Amino acid sequence: MERKLDALLVLPPMYQSGRTPDYNPKEPMGLMYLAAELRRRGMKVEILDAALRALTIEETVGEIDAHEAAIIGFSVLQRALPSLKLVVEGLRARRIRSHICCGGVGATLSAAHILDRVPGVDSIVLGDGEITFADLVDRVTSGEPWRSLPGLCHRDFWGTNFTRRADKPNLDSLDLPVRDLLVTCLERAGYATVVGSRGCYAACTFCSNSGFERASCGPGWRGRNPTSIVDEIEYLNREFGVKVVKFNDPNLFGPGRSGREYVMRICRELIQRGLDGLHLMAFTRASDLDPESCLLLRQAGFERMLIGIESFDARTLKLLRKGETVEEIARGIRCLREADISVVPGFIIFNPYSTLETLRSDLDMLERYGFTAILSKAMRIFDGTVLGSVMDAEGRLRRRSPFEGYHEYTVDRGVATVYMCLKTIAVRWLAPILSRYQDRIWNIKKVPSFNGRTRFYSLQGASFEIESRVLRSAIGWVKDGFSRDEVAGLLEWVQEGMTEFETAIIGEDAVAAGDGVTRDFDGASLTDELIGILAQRPYDTFPEKYRWADD
Repeated sequence: MERKLDALLVLPPMYQSGRTPDYNPKEPMGLMYLAAELRRRGMKVEILDAALRALTIEETVGEIDAHEAAIIGFSVLQRALPSLKLVVEGLRARRIRSHICCGGVGATLSAAHILDRVPGVDSIVLGDGEITFADLVDRVTSGEPWRSLPGLCHRDFWGTNFTRRADKPNLDSLDLPVRDLLVTCLERAGYATVVGSRGCYAACTFCSNSGFERASCGPGWRGRNPTSIVDEIEYLNREFGVKVVKFNDPNLFGPGRSGREYVMRICRELIQRGLDGLHLMAFTRASDLDPESCLLLRQAGFERMLIGIESFDARTLKLLRKGETVEEIARGIRCLREADISVVPGFIIFNPYSTLETLRSDLDMLERYGFTAILSKAMRIFDGTVLGSVMDAEGRLRRRSPFEGYHEYTVDRGVATVYMCLKTIAVRWLAPILSRYQDRIWNIKKVPSFNGRTRFYSLQGASFEIESRVLRSAIGWVKDGFSRDEVAGLLEWVQEGMTEFETAIIGEDAVAAGDGVTRDFDGASLTDELIGILAQRPYDTFPEKYRWADD
């Protein structure tokens, strides 16, 4: 029987019950580039973003079945591995015999685990996948042998076989990504995404991107021709009316002077084209910034930059091999603000080197800068990262299957107790609000510019105020002791703050009518739970689950 498609590219659902994702509903750029290469070769391909559509496992299986593709290609984040397993099992249970391939960061770093735990997966593309996956589709659909292709991982008679590494593609030789989902993503998120470069020249120990880049041959960072990047932005502006664009590069800047000049060329090209009214955002390192570059970035339309700070503690930055100092971070923040570019801090206050003192000092610095980072998350360790090897060598690593959670690492029990107090409140009280109103939150966030998200940023500020007070209180309880009245009193204040947070999302009338979530919060039981954590100190790691509830 002739297949309808040569390939169906799938982003599996992050949640299994049809819940709206809790991350930005942006275009799946990896799949969009794969589709472009397949179409360039004359192949029939479509994209199914089950996460964006908030499909259940059963709905995802049904959609894939209906497409009748020779190859089903999944783009996999580690958090979605449990969903991937269930979807593949569902497909094989329906006797669907299509070749199933996985790719992306999660699949590359945990390839052996996937082949071991999901027998229905036939192959995994390692690293950049455009050429390897297109060659795979070509061979599978024509009935030719495929197992010797470079850049693959698959099973053979002897077990798991990794073929030789593939070369990274020349980015300027690739077609622009297809935009099949652009209209939907614009309706949901309000912005389009471009990728001007891939990789990062830095060597942060915790970054999963480094392991992904090592899976194929070529430089760690490479950029597209700046003219081509601006051509793409101009096309999006002209054909779709796009004015808000987010660069999804791990680092906008390349290494050294040439990396700086690369960004300046993008800016000058944008200015020369006269593309007025653009609102741009990108990711960068603080040490890449200087007054001149920031002024040019602002003139070109960049109004918001996310910089990876992680910590304001010099020792922590050195141990994480960030390659930049506290002083360089401060200088980068100052340069951006002087150029009227707002700063989004990438910050991980709980990390392998956290102490009660660094928690307090980092929180002081966040408040001094007016940053509103999420505090109830810890640094995660993925397969293939340098940090995992460091923790293993120190005897601190506790390995977990990537299908069950992130690897953990031991820390001081006092610090772990502070973390679990904050995490427990976030899971029990904050997460239900976010889960119930995620669609409303995305609508609040969707405005005509990044800096125009004042209502959304107000919500972030309210959440940070709650988390920061809980964090300071928990530090004090661990250092100096606690009483039930103190814990209960804090939770009473937190519940009031959560009610105000919910009211800001759905309105006073809805809360007064009893439609809210916070009215069902049980302060007494949560008080008992926190007291148990504080008294017993049972944790010596920072547990980070994919899902803390059955969703």
